[in-house]
Amino acid sequence: MKDLPNFGGDNSAQVGKRRWAPIAWLAGGFLIVYAYTFISAMASDSENLSGCLAVVSGVTAKHRLPLSVSEPGSPAISCDLGVHFPFLRTYYSVRIYGVLDKHEQDAIVGDLQSIHRNSNTQKILVEFFAKENWRTWSDSASGRSGGSRGPESPLVKTWID
Repeated sequence: MKDLPNFGGDNSAQVGKRRWAPIAWLAGGFLIVYAYTFISAMASDSENLSGCLAVVSGVTAKHRLPLSVSEPGSPAISCDLGVHFPFLRTYYSVRIYGVLDKHEQDAIVGDLQSIHRNSNTQKILVEFFAKENWRTWSDSASGRSGGSRGPESPLVKTWID
């Protein structure tokens, strides 16, 4: 009996591989769908941009903000779209520079709460910074110049739900 050839009997390594194959395919498919959803959530469409513009204009209409260093002639406020992990829910991220007075910060947060309540916008993350950390650079040979934002830490960070 021990001299009989083995013509494809159960090999435990092959059985183990077949058992994990569907799980590997499901995990790979989930990662592809999650990556696509993340990219879709990060893409800023016109609806999200108009909501951000409404938030910024709501603040600048009622409050006098210092001028921006990174965008001369504009108020020192920025708004963009952020994404919460792991469920990829979007929110507005508002950064305000140069408003150090606590009462003025509270007034701005109150106005943003009113905008959020009346416009039914997404969640808003409001961060107040002492100043913009903007580093300019220039190349005299090519005539090019620009700038980049350095590390910044907020004085106050508030969520508006």
